[in-house]
Amino acid sequence: MKSVQVLLSSYNGEKYIAEQIDSLLAQTHPSVDIFIRDDGSSDNTKTILKTYLRHGNIKVLWGSNKGVIPSFFELLSKASDQADYVAFCDQDDYWKRDKIEAALRQLEHIPEDTPCLYCGRVELVNEKLEHVGMYPLRKKGPSFENAIIQNIATGCTIVMNQAARKKILEKVPQYKNVIMHDWWFYLVIAAFGKVIYDKESRMLYRQHGGNTVGADHTIIGRWIKRFKRYVKKREYGFITRQAQEFMKLYGEELDKEKKKTLFRFLESRKTFSRRLLYMITGNTHRQTWSEDVISRIVLLLNMV
Repeated sequence: MKSVQVLLSSYNGEKYIAEQIDSLLAQTHPSVDIFIRDDGSSDNTKTILKTYLRHGNIKVLWGSNKGVIPSFFELLSKASDQADYVAFCDQDDYWKRDKIEAALRQLEHIPEDTPCLYCGRVELVNEKLEHVGMYPLRKKGPSFENAIIQNIATGCTIVMNQAARKKILEKVPQYKNVIMHDWWFYLVIAAFGKVIYDKESRMLYRQHGGNTVGADHTIIGRWIKRFKRYVKKREYGFITRQAQEFMKLYGEELDKEKKKTLFRFLESRKTFSRRLLYMITGNTHRQTWSEDVISRIVLLLNMV
Protein backbone atom coordinates (compact mmCIF):
# COMPACT_ATOMS: atom_id res chain seq x y z
CA MET A 1 0.00 0.00 0.00
CA LYS A 2 1.54 3.29 -1.12
CA SER A 3 1.44 5.99 1.57
CA VAL A 4 0.67 9.68 1.04
CA GLN A 5 1.37 12.63 3.30
CA VAL A 6 -0.80 15.71 2.68
CA LEU A 7 0.94 19.03 3.39
CA LEU A 8 -1.39 21.86 4.41
CA SER A 9 -0.34 25.41 5.30
CA SER A 10 -2.99 27.24 7.33
CA TYR A 11 -3.37 30.92 8.14
CA ASN A 12 -6.52 32.51 9.58
CA GLY A 13 -8.62 29.86 7.89
CA GLU A 14 -11.30 29.37 10.52
CA LYS A 15 -14.17 29.71 8.03
CA TYR A 16 -13.40 26.72 5.81
CA ILE A 17 -10.53 24.67 7.20
CA ALA A 18 -12.65 22.11 9.05
CA GLU A 19 -14.60 21.33 5.88
CA GLN A 20 -11.34 20.87 3.99
CA ILE A 21 -9.80 18.59 6.60
CA ASP A 22 -12.99 16.50 6.64
CA SER A 23 -12.63 16.02 2.88
CA LEU A 24 -9.06 14.80 3.43
CA LEU A 25 -10.18 12.33 6.07
CA ALA A 26 -12.85 11.03 3.66
CA GLN A 27 -10.37 10.05 0.92
CA THR A 28 -10.91 6.60 -0.56
CA HIS A 29 -7.18 5.86 -0.46
CA PRO A 30 -6.64 4.19 2.92
CA SER A 31 -3.08 5.31 3.71
CA VAL A 32 -3.15 9.09 4.13
CA ASP A 33 -1.41 11.20 6.79
CA ILE A 34 -1.98 14.93 7.17
CA PHE A 35 0.83 17.31 8.15
CA ILE A 36 -0.32 20.87 8.86
CA ARG A 37 1.85 23.91 9.48
CA ASP A 38 -0.02 26.85 10.96
CA ASP A 39 1.58 30.09 9.77
CA GLY A 40 0.88 32.11 12.91
CA SER A 41 -2.92 32.33 12.75
CA SER A 42 -4.56 34.95 14.95
CA ASP A 43 -8.18 33.80 14.54
CA ASN A 44 -9.82 30.55 15.69
CA THR A 45 -7.82 28.33 13.32
CA LYS A 46 -5.50 26.96 16.02
CA THR A 47 -8.44 25.96 18.21
CA ILE A 48 -10.07 24.14 15.30
CA LEU A 49 -6.83 22.33 14.45
CA LYS A 50 -6.42 21.14 18.04
CA THR A 51 -9.78 19.37 17.83
CA TYR A 52 -8.40 17.25 14.98
CA LEU A 53 -5.31 16.08 16.86
CA ARG A 54 -7.37 13.18 18.20
CA HIS A 55 -6.97 11.63 14.76
CA GLY A 56 -3.82 9.55 14.77
CA ASN A 57 -2.95 10.52 11.21
CA ILE A 58 -2.89 14.29 11.76
CA LYS A 59 0.15 16.25 12.96
CA VAL A 60 0.34 20.04 13.40
CA LEU A 61 3.44 22.22 13.44
CA TRP A 62 2.82 25.57 15.13
CA GLY A 63 4.87 28.25 13.40
CA SER A 64 5.33 32.00 13.16
CA ASN A 65 4.04 33.98 10.21
CA LYS A 66 6.41 33.52 7.25
CA GLY A 67 4.08 33.67 4.28
CA VAL A 68 2.75 30.99 2.01
CA ILE A 69 5.92 30.22 0.01
CA PRO A 70 8.30 29.73 2.99
CA SER A 71 5.57 27.85 4.86
CA PHE A 72 5.12 25.28 2.11
CA PHE A 73 8.88 24.90 1.66
CA GLU A 74 9.21 24.20 5.39
CA LEU A 75 6.45 21.61 5.16
CA LEU A 76 8.20 19.98 2.21
CA SER A 77 11.55 19.89 4.03
CA LYS A 78 10.01 18.39 7.18
CA ALA A 79 7.72 15.94 5.39
CA SER A 80 8.14 12.26 6.08
CA ASP A 81 10.94 10.46 4.24
CA GLN A 82 8.88 7.29 4.66
CA ALA A 83 5.84 8.46 2.69
CA ASP A 84 5.82 7.30 -0.91
CA TYR A 85 4.19 10.54 -2.06
CA VAL A 86 3.48 14.04 -0.75
CA ALA A 87 0.43 16.09 -1.75
CA PHE A 88 -0.20 19.82 -1.33
CA CYS A 89 -3.38 21.26 0.08
CA ASP A 90 -4.94 24.69 0.60
CA GLN A 91 -7.07 25.42 3.65
CA ASP A 92 -10.23 26.60 1.92
CA ASP A 93 -10.95 24.09 -0.86
CA TYR A 94 -12.70 20.72 -0.89
CA TRP A 95 -11.28 17.47 -2.23
CA LYS A 96 -13.34 14.90 -4.06
CA ARG A 97 -13.15 11.50 -2.39
CA ASP A 98 -11.00 9.93 -5.10
CA LYS A 99 -8.49 12.77 -5.51
CA ILE A 100 -5.51 10.93 -4.05
CA GLU A 101 -6.52 7.58 -5.50
CA ALA A 102 -6.77 9.11 -8.99
CA ALA A 103 -3.32 10.69 -8.67
CA LEU A 104 -1.70 7.47 -7.53
CA ARG A 105 -3.17 5.55 -10.47
CA GLN A 106 -1.07 7.73 -12.75
CA LEU A 107 2.00 8.01 -10.54
CA GLU A 108 2.42 4.34 -9.65
CA HIS A 109 3.75 3.45 -13.11
CA ILE A 110 6.65 5.92 -12.84
CA PRO A 111 10.02 4.50 -11.66
CA GLU A 112 10.76 5.56 -8.09
CA ASP A 113 14.03 7.25 -9.06
CA THR A 114 12.35 9.49 -11.66
CA PRO A 115 11.20 12.84 -10.22
CA CYS A 116 7.51 13.01 -11.03
CA LEU A 117 4.82 15.59 -10.29
CA TYR A 118 1.11 15.06 -10.86
CA CYS A 119 -1.24 18.03 -11.20
CA GLY A 120 -4.66 18.60 -12.70
CA ARG A 121 -7.56 20.75 -13.70
CA VAL A 122 -9.76 22.30 -11.01
CA GLU A 123 -13.45 23.01 -10.74
CA LEU A 124 -14.24 26.52 -9.54
CA VAL A 125 -16.94 26.87 -6.88
CA ASN A 126 -18.35 29.65 -4.73
CA GLU A 127 -18.26 29.86 -0.94
CA LYS A 128 -21.09 27.28 -0.72
CA LEU A 129 -19.21 24.85 -3.01
CA GLU A 130 -21.62 25.52 -5.86
CA HIS A 131 -20.19 25.18 -9.37
CA VAL A 132 -19.25 28.45 -11.09
CA GLY A 133 -16.84 27.29 -13.80
CA MET A 134 -13.73 25.32 -14.73
CA TYR A 135 -10.08 26.19 -15.09
CA PRO A 136 -9.15 26.26 -18.80
CA LEU A 137 -8.03 22.89 -20.14
CA ARG A 138 -4.26 22.84 -20.67
CA LYS A 139 -4.35 21.22 -24.11
CA LYS A 140 -0.65 21.53 -24.92
CA GLY A 141 0.26 19.79 -21.70
CA PRO A 142 3.27 20.33 -19.43
CA SER A 143 6.74 21.18 -20.73
CA PHE A 144 9.82 23.13 -19.70
CA GLU A 145 9.12 25.66 -22.46
CA ASN A 146 5.74 26.29 -20.88
CA ALA A 147 6.98 26.29 -17.27
CA ILE A 148 9.35 29.21 -17.85
CA ILE A 149 6.48 31.64 -18.55
CA GLN A 150 3.32 29.92 -17.24
CA ASN A 151 2.28 27.70 -14.36
CA ILE A 152 -0.25 24.95 -15.02
CA ALA A 153 0.47 23.04 -11.80
CA THR A 154 -2.07 24.50 -9.37
CA GLY A 155 -0.62 23.81 -5.93
CA CYS A 156 -3.68 22.23 -4.37
CA THR A 157 -3.72 19.58 -7.14
CA ILE A 158 -0.05 18.58 -6.84
CA VAL A 159 1.05 15.12 -5.73
CA MET A 160 4.73 14.22 -6.13
CA ASN A 161 6.99 11.27 -5.42
CA GLN A 162 9.99 11.33 -3.09
CA ALA A 163 12.40 11.69 -6.00
CA ALA A 164 10.67 14.96 -6.96
CA ARG A 165 10.66 16.17 -3.35
CA LYS A 166 14.38 15.51 -2.99
CA LYS A 167 15.19 17.19 -6.30
CA ILE A 168 13.31 20.35 -5.28
CA LEU A 169 15.01 20.44 -1.88
CA GLU A 170 18.50 20.02 -3.33
CA LYS A 171 18.70 23.77 -3.98
CA VAL A 172 16.24 26.00 -2.15
CA PRO A 173 15.75 29.33 -3.94
CA GLN A 174 15.58 32.80 -2.48
CA TYR A 175 11.87 33.13 -1.83
CA LYS A 176 11.76 36.75 -3.01
CA ASN A 177 12.63 35.49 -6.50
CA VAL A 178 9.90 32.82 -6.57
CA ILE A 179 6.48 33.74 -7.93
CA MET A 180 4.72 30.92 -6.08
CA HIS A 181 5.88 27.63 -4.64
CA ASP A 182 3.80 25.53 -7.06
CA TRP A 183 5.22 27.32 -10.11
CA TRP A 184 8.76 26.67 -8.84
CA PHE A 185 7.95 22.98 -8.33
CA TYR A 186 6.57 22.77 -11.86
CA LEU A 187 9.67 24.45 -13.29
CA VAL A 188 12.10 22.13 -11.48
CA ILE A 189 10.33 18.89 -12.34
CA ALA A 190 9.60 19.95 -15.93
CA ALA A 191 13.37 20.43 -16.27
CA PHE A 192 14.56 17.24 -14.59
CA GLY A 193 11.69 14.78 -14.44
CA LYS A 194 8.17 14.10 -15.59
CA VAL A 195 5.00 16.17 -15.10
CA ILE A 196 1.60 14.50 -15.47
CA TYR A 197 -1.44 16.70 -16.14
CA ASP A 198 -4.88 15.27 -15.35
CA LYS A 199 -7.60 16.69 -17.59
CA GLU A 200 -10.26 15.71 -15.05
CA SER A 201 -10.98 17.84 -11.99
CA ARG A 202 -10.48 16.05 -8.68
CA MET A 203 -11.13 18.96 -6.33
CA LEU A 204 -13.28 22.04 -5.76
CA TYR A 205 -11.37 25.33 -5.82
CA ARG A 206 -13.29 27.75 -3.63
CA GLN A 207 -13.45 31.38 -4.77
CA HIS A 208 -13.83 33.98 -2.05
CA GLY A 209 -12.46 37.32 -0.96
CA GLY A 210 -9.71 35.88 1.19
CA ASN A 211 -7.92 33.72 -1.38
CA THR A 212 -4.15 34.18 -1.45
CA VAL A 213 -4.30 33.43 -5.16
CA GLY A 214 -7.77 33.36 -6.69
CA ALA A 215 -9.04 32.57 -10.17
CA ASP A 216 -11.50 34.27 -12.47
CA HIS A 217 -13.53 31.75 -14.46
CA THR A 218 -14.22 34.06 -17.40
CA ILE A 219 -11.69 34.72 -20.18
CA ILE A 220 -12.17 38.50 -19.99
CA GLY A 221 -11.91 38.45 -16.22
CA ARG A 222 -8.66 36.49 -16.29
CA TRP A 223 -7.03 38.89 -18.73
CA ILE A 224 -8.19 42.00 -16.85
CA LYS A 225 -6.69 40.52 -13.71
CA ARG A 226 -3.48 39.64 -15.52
CA PHE A 227 -3.00 43.09 -17.05
CA LYS A 228 -3.70 44.78 -13.71
CA ARG A 229 -0.87 42.72 -12.27
CA TYR A 230 1.48 43.61 -15.12
CA VAL A 231 0.91 47.35 -14.84
CA LYS A 232 1.83 47.45 -11.17
CA LYS A 233 5.45 48.53 -11.10
CA ARG A 234 6.31 46.18 -8.27
CA GLU A 235 5.37 43.21 -10.47
CA TYR A 236 7.71 44.13 -13.35
CA GLY A 237 10.26 41.42 -14.02
CA PHE A 238 8.72 38.73 -11.82
CA ILE A 239 8.95 35.98 -14.47
CA THR A 240 12.45 37.06 -15.44
CA ARG A 241 13.61 37.09 -11.80
CA GLN A 242 12.35 33.55 -11.28
CA ALA A 243 14.03 32.38 -14.49
CA GLN A 244 17.29 34.03 -13.41
CA GLU A 245 17.08 32.32 -10.01
CA PHE A 246 16.50 28.99 -11.73
CA MET A 247 19.46 29.51 -14.07
CA LYS A 248 21.69 30.43 -11.12
CA LEU A 249 20.76 27.29 -9.18
CA TYR A 250 20.24 24.70 -11.90
CA GLY A 251 21.78 26.08 -15.09
CA GLU A 252 24.79 23.78 -15.07
CA GLU A 253 22.59 20.70 -14.61
CA LEU A 254 20.26 21.39 -17.54
CA ASP A 255 20.63 19.40 -20.72
CA LYS A 256 21.87 21.26 -23.77
CA GLU A 257 18.46 22.06 -25.28
CA LYS A 258 16.82 23.22 -22.04
CA LYS A 259 19.80 25.37 -21.15
CA LYS A 260 19.66 26.95 -24.62
CA THR A 261 15.92 27.62 -24.21
CA LEU A 262 16.38 29.31 -20.84
CA PHE A 263 19.46 31.26 -21.98
CA ARG A 264 17.63 32.61 -25.06
CA PHE A 265 14.72 33.74 -22.92
CA LEU A 266 16.96 35.57 -20.46
CA GLU A 267 19.11 37.16 -23.16
CA SER A 268 16.00 38.45 -24.92
CA ARG A 269 15.14 40.58 -21.89
CA LYS A 270 18.17 42.83 -22.34
CA THR A 271 17.27 45.01 -25.34
CA PHE A 272 14.21 45.92 -27.37
CA SER A 273 15.67 44.43 -30.56
CA ARG A 274 16.28 41.11 -28.81
CA ARG A 275 12.78 41.14 -27.39
CA LEU A 276 11.35 41.83 -30.83
CA LEU A 277 13.27 38.92 -32.33
CA TYR A 278 12.22 36.66 -29.46
CA MET A 279 8.59 37.68 -29.87
CA ILE A 280 8.76 36.21 -33.38
CA THR A 281 11.08 33.23 -32.88
CA GLY A 282 11.04 32.37 -29.17
CA ASN A 283 10.08 28.81 -28.22
CA THR A 284 8.60 29.41 -24.78
CA HIS A 285 4.82 29.24 -24.92
CA ARG A 286 1.58 29.45 -23.03
CA GLN A 287 -1.25 26.97 -23.36
CA THR A 288 -3.60 28.71 -25.80
CA TRP A 289 -3.10 30.83 -28.92
CA SER A 290 -4.71 33.91 -27.37
CA GLU A 291 -2.63 33.61 -24.18
CA ASP A 292 0.50 33.18 -26.25
CA VAL A 293 -0.16 36.28 -28.36
CA ILE A 294 -0.74 38.50 -25.33
CA SER A 295 2.23 36.95 -23.54
CA ARG A 296 4.54 37.80 -26.45
CA ILE A 297 3.29 41.36 -26.51
CA VAL A 298 3.92 41.67 -22.79
CA LEU A 299 7.38 40.18 -23.26
CA LEU A 300 8.09 42.75 -25.97
CA LEU A 301 7.03 45.55 -23.62
CA ASN A 302 9.45 44.13 -21.01
CA MET A 303 6.71 43.74 -18.43
CA VAL A 304 7.68 40.29 -17.15
